[in-house]
Amino acid sequence: MYNIENYKKAIKLYFSSIFIYGLGLWVILYLPYYQNMLSVNTEKTICYIFLSYVILAPIIYFFKITKYSENKPHLFLQYLTNIFRKKKIRPTKEQKVAMLFLIVKIYFLPMLINFFWGNFNHLKNMFSSNLAWYPIMFTLMFTVDTVIFSFGYAFEFKSMKNVVKSVEPTLFGWTVALICYPPFNSIVGKYVPWGANDYVHFWSANWTIVMRVIVLLLLFIYMWATVALGPKSSNLTNRGIVSRFPYNIIRHPAYVSKNLIWWLTLLPIINWKFALGMSFWTVIYYFRAMTEERHLSQDQDYLKYKKKVKWKFIPKLI
Repeated sequence: MYNIENYKKAIKLYFSSIFIYGLGLWVILYLPYYQNMLSVNTEKTICYIFLSYVILAPIIYFFKITKYSENKPHLFLQYLTNIFRKKKIRPTKEQKVAMLFLIVKIYFLPMLINFFWGNFNHLKNMFSSNLAWYPIMFTLMFTVDTVIFSFGYAFEFKSMKNVVKSVEPTLFGWTVALICYPPFNSIVGKYVPWGANDYVHFWSANWTIVMRVIVLLLLFIYMWATVALGPKSSNLTNRGIVSRFPYNIIRHPAYVSKNLIWWLTLLPIINWKFALGMSFWTVIYYFRAMTEERHLSQDQDYLKYKKKVKWKFIPKLI
């Protein structure tokens, strides 16, 4: 039974969300970094997502009243209001999770949507002009990966079981994650040699076919790790534990497969500089895995998962 207090609460939640997400939209559309990076399709997609939220959110807030603890924009705005009123400087646990996830969302969502459109347009051009099997399969799998991650960053619903439980709490965990993405990876790339090339030719035509098949198999594992996560896909967060293939074999299949692809495509041109550079990125991904392990181990479900899947990287070995 709805009463006036319920409607007041719904209005507060709705307009808190519109204000915070609208502020995030403004940052994405007008910050010089994003202006230089994002395509027109990406900007349109983000605007459509925001407009859809404006139109559809009342259905959630007015017909299915959500708890304050489930509304991250309201929690963030509540914390900002407390600071201005000098009531409480330290955020509550829920407010901290809300603030950190909003940072994750505003950083990763436009980037992943931009990656998706880049992959999709590249795939479309290949189908119209070049039907080579390897680049088509390669780009197709990255297109699937980026669209799933884009969805994960954009939407959070109880019905999809992807509500954020916690966000990586340490600066080190954030550092080793963000260094793998623009603009930080480009900055590091000025000092760390990078030789891997997804389209490298190996020692002969036959070797190239064999190695590319292996690369595609590894990339399939990488993509299927994302498919297994589904709407839970996002970095630096715990949105519920997944134990479907390939997570039922090892605990970090995406990181392992990605690094193996890089090392394999480096083989035809490898030298000590490229080997050291790739070793640097392998260590970075090792620390990403370790910080995720530490973060997720605060969840009892993950502790149970670790008992079932004992191997982090290589079955029966590591």
